[in-house]
Amino acid sequence: MLFELLINFCILFTFAVLSYWPFQDVVRSNFPFPKTHPYIIGIIAGLAGFILMESAVNLSDLIILDARHVVIVISGIFGGPIAPIISGLIIGVTRMFIMEEFTTTGILAGLNVILMGIVIGAFSFKYRMTFRNAHLYFYYATAQTALLIVYIMYPALNNVHEVLYYIIYSAFSFFTVLFILIELNEHFKKIRHTELLSETDYLTGLYNNRKFHQLTHSYITESTKPFSMISIDIDSFKKVNDIYGHPAGDEILRELGKRLKDLVSENEGYVTRNGGEQFAVLIANSPPAMGLYLGERIRSSVASTPFLVSDNLEVSITVSVGVSSYPDNGSTIQELYSAADSAMYEAKANGRNRVIHFTNKKA
Repeated sequence: MLFELLINFCILFTFAVLSYWPFQDVVRSNFPFPKTHPYIIGIIAGLAGFILMESAVNLSDLIILDARHVVIVISGIFGGPIAPIISGLIIGVTRMFIMEEFTTTGILAGLNVILMGIVIGAFSFKYRMTFRNAHLYFYYATAQTALLIVYIMYPALNNVHEVLYYIIYSAFSFFTVLFILIELNEHFKKIRHTELLSETDYLTGLYNNRKFHQLTHSYITESTKPFSMISIDIDSFKKVNDIYGHPAGDEILRELGKRLKDLVSENEGYVTRNGGEQFAVLIANSPPAMGLYLGERIRSSVASTPFLVSDNLEVSITVSVGVSSYPDNGSTIQELYSAADSAMYEAKANGRNRVIHFTNKKA
């Protein structure tokens, strides 16, 4: 009996893990067609429920022990309200018409699962199921099934221990799987947080130089359309630090990063801080004229609005901006960055507070 229950639990655990990785760990697994995920999870849960019933333990001629209702609850965590309704229907119909000959017990057990799925799904529409509240849905499913077992056994209640077996195994299965899933979730959250730290600038919260290279590489390899790279450097920033202090300089860098993000939406491109007072902007689907236009918007925005730092001091700064375009000014990260950087230094050499495209740069 214990060996059969172990097999049953392993099937449940396999379903839980297979549902987690493709549909919840979206960082590593980008499963297509997200709107279909609840339906797919519901179908997978239904098939898992069928396999669980096939490997169930026979407690008596009428009662089999498995974790089918646990699968329905877990499907609600991963797939929302739709998944338990679908899984309940699949498991219920299977229990009534496939598992055994058409019997009263099979019909009651099947209807129980169908009703369970509908009720869990209905409540999930209003109270979304999460790791925090899933136990409440489990308690409902367990109580409903336990009452059905008592009803089926009535009036011969001498085997009431079968209800106890059911409750113990159900609780063990559910809370063990739930604990493992919560630990997995926390584990991947920490990994993602570490990954974000490795690609995020600590001061401004923008992407850093490492991420800048990754994004540029993806632009080059995944798209045939032109894009622009904009190199931005604060003019005479050392003088700002000397006059106002490094804390004020850090506030300016943070505010400049925020302004750049406001000017460049995520649909248009990315803003990065590449080190010190130097920033970069990548603009997708951008011919040279568009890159030059955005560079001028950035320059004029910075020059026209002073930066407010501690002690209500207003600090006016300017930036020099260099622009390069793919594929006109290079076909590699190094070539494009060198071109944008060269144009930016040309802007500084010509008096600062200006925008130059590498194509228009003087020889």
